[in-house]
Amino acid sequence: MNIAVDIDDTLTDTYHYFLPFTAEFFGMSAEELERRGISYCNMPREWKARETEFLKRYCDSKVPFTPFKEDAAQSISLLRSLGHRIIIITGRTSDFYTDPYATTREELRLGGIEYDNLICTLEKADACRREKNVLLIDDLPSNCFAAMETGAKALLFDSPTNQNADPSLRRVHSWKEAVDIIIS
Repeated sequence: MNIAVDIDDTLTDTYHYFLPFTAEFFGMSAEELERRGISYCNMPREWKARETEFLKRYCDSKVPFTPFKEDAAQSISLLRSLGHRIIIITGRTSDFYTDPYATTREELRLGGIEYDNLICTLEKADACRREKNVLLIDDLPSNCFAAMETGAKALLFDSPTNQNADPSLRRVHSWKEAVDIIIS
């Protein structure tokens, strides 16, 4: 089976890792951001005008060192060993990175993530269609629904920003849980 996997807040814990950088850039404490549930991925409307500047300042230098979720590398390796094709599809573009592919390859290398293909695009549903993906694992409900419209199944990886997501999406809280669902 072709399995599409997101990176940020799916393979990695980007939300918490980026809190100090978000706090530094916007002049607020990490504790206040955490209390308000704000991180790099859900900035308040009044901050959106500076989002590109923020991402250009931090993505290339910080993203490769983002910590991976427990069992992410082992789970992906297991899925590949069972014959599944892993396609990493991430919403990274040259709007925010000098070279989204180079930065992402380095991050995946440092995290020990094995994969068959890497696609950097905001159009994840189109990538799923082209790659004939049967399953998308992502933390954004909109990406899950878009993939489902292509005929793929979707697993919503639990993250601090999707707690109020549509309950019809199948949610997973860990890589162990995701693997158990896939191989059952």
